Amino acid sequence: MEIVGNYWLFWSVYLGAATTFYFIFWKVCRFERAIWTSYSLRAVAAAVIFTPWYSNQQDSLMAPALMVVTLDAITIGTDSAFRASVPLALAITFSLVVAGSLSVLSKRKIKKTIKTVR
Repeated sequence: MEIVGNYWLFWSVYLGAATTFYFIFWKVCRFERAIWTSYSLRAVAAAVIFTPWYSNQQDSLMAPALMVVTLDAITIGTDSAFRASVPLALAITFSLVVAGSLSVLSKRKIKKTIKTVR
C-alpha cells in the first residue's frame, strides 16, 4: 500500500514542478510576430512534459513518457525504448496539429481586428 501512496506523491510533485516550468516556458515563448513558432514550441513542450506511459509492460503504473523512453534506452536497450517513443511521437504530432490550427485562427482574429480598427 505504501507504493501506491508514494506513486501519487511522486506524481503530485512531478505535476507541480512541470506546471511551474511550463508556466515559465509559456511566458518566455510569447512572441508577437512569430505566432506559429510560439504555439508550436508550447505544444511540443506540453506534449513532452505531460504525456504519460506505462513504466513496465506488466504493470499498470504510469510515468512520464520521456522518462520511460530514456530509462528503457539506458537499462534495457534502444529496441525497448521504441515502446514508449511511439505514444510520445503521436502526442507531439497531435499537439503540432492543434497548435497549427490555433495559430491560423489567431492570425485570422488579428487580421479581422486590424480591419475593423481601420
